[in-house]
Amino acid sequence: MRVLFLFVFLSSLTFAQVNNTDGSNRLLKNSFSLNIGTAILANAVGLNYERVMPKKNMYYTLSAGANIYRLVFFTTENHTVLSISNGFITGLDTRNHFEASIGLGWDNVNKEASGGIYGSGGSSASQYNQFIPVGNVGYRFQAPNKNFVFRTGFGFPELLYISFGVAL
Repeated sequence: MRVLFLFVFLSSLTFAQVNNTDGSNRLLKNSFSLNIGTAILANAVGLNYERVMPKKNMYYTLSAGANIYRLVFFTTENHTVLSISNGFITGLDTRNHFEASIGLGWDNVNKEASGGIYGSGGSSASQYNQFIPVGNVGYRFQAPNKNFVFRTGFGFPELLYISFGVAL
């Protein structure tokens, strides 16, 4: 009876151990990336910080970014956008991921003065601030526990972007 009790006691301890390798196949928590984006009449450059929080089969993100983009269409506008957003990353496999985010940004707009066509007057320079929605949808390449991050996709204020970064 003692042998049976000892066997049952030790086997329950053996089967009750926790798998400690679960955290070894995760994305690193902090990442900084530099993005370059373009549209037909606009060009952008920006810096983005992301905090990645793992959940069961996906990651939730909280990100803050600073982007500058220039829009040239009849007048020239320079935009400086500071944004905060949250989103998610889901893995297609261990290295390839789909990401999406949505948030709010503060836009500082500087419109340059134009002389008009053939000296017909034109518009004066102006500056104003506004709150705008921000977001993106794209592809992310990041191997588990590796530092290199590659992102591409489309969104606002990044436009159609490509991004290289480092995860810590």
